[in-house]
Amino acid sequence: MSSWDRHGSRAHEWEEHRHRRTHIPGYARITIAALLLLLFGTLAWQVLEFALHPAVKTAVAPRSLDGAQPGTSPWQRDAMDSIEQGLQQAQAGDLSSTEVAVDRAASMIEVARVQAQVADPTFFELSLDFLDRILAQRPNDQDLFEHVTLARIDLAGLRSSQETPVTMQAGKAPSGRVSIAAPHQVAANHLIDPTTFKGSYVDATLMPETSEIVLPPASRLFADNVRVENLTFEGASQTLDGVRWHNVTFVNTRLRYEDGELDLQNVHFIHCTFGLPSDPRGARLATAIALGQSTFVIE
Repeated sequence: MSSWDRHGSRAHEWEEHRHRRTHIPGYARITIAALLLLLFGTLAWQVLEFALHPAVKTAVAPRSLDGAQPGTSPWQRDAMDSIEQGLQQAQAGDLSSTEVAVDRAASMIEVARVQAQVADPTFFELSLDFLDRILAQRPNDQDLFEHVTLARIDLAGLRSSQETPVTMQAGKAPSGRVSIAAPHQVAANHLIDPTTFKGSYVDATLMPETSEIVLPPASRLFADNVRVENLTFEGASQTLDGVRWHNVTFVNTRLRYEDGELDLQNVHFIHCTFGLPSDPRGARLATAIALGQSTFVIE
């Protein structure tokens, strides 16, 4: 057989082989057509849904941080996006993913505090609003409540970290400064004011961070009638329960609240950290601090 004949025979065999491979049975053609019809129908329905109900995120979050503050920093947008995702997951009933999203936002907020980042007032308002809406999806879920409350406490710490009292602005030294090296014990029915320390600015930075500045009676009840007025405290720690604080500023102080009676009248927290319970009272106090409120009462 000539070379030409061999090549022609192979070409004929290849053509028959190609025919056999490309032959599609009739039932398969019907199945493929049905699948394609289903696919195009699904795509058409999604396009119609998008036209009738634009952007789920818009329905969930009518107020956007981007729209509220054009100069908002990237970390604020990232934190808000995470909280919004938490709301979407809560609405879908996925509480585990909701808690992860809330915790992720809380971590971003804590890092911002440590790095001395400054957040816009709108950021605090929107964050707290979305946290409220997350809880509204599952108001009786204690685990979710704790995750959300811890995020509120981080917001309170961030708000405090960017506050500056007039006495610390422009390098001004506080007037009436007096240093103490030990806790000041207070009996019932006592008023603590500048005459107590012979100065209005009490510097407790020589004390250990865990030491209490003012030690009221152990009961820590309003019935003890302990009042602290017109003072600034710096450093150390302070438990707020059971004392009536009026016109007081804390600077770089570790604040504790242990679910007791609380009376804050014109009280400011400057660069402070907070140890608050993850319960309704702790959540209320954290929210008030995060919003910059200086007056707050729990009886």
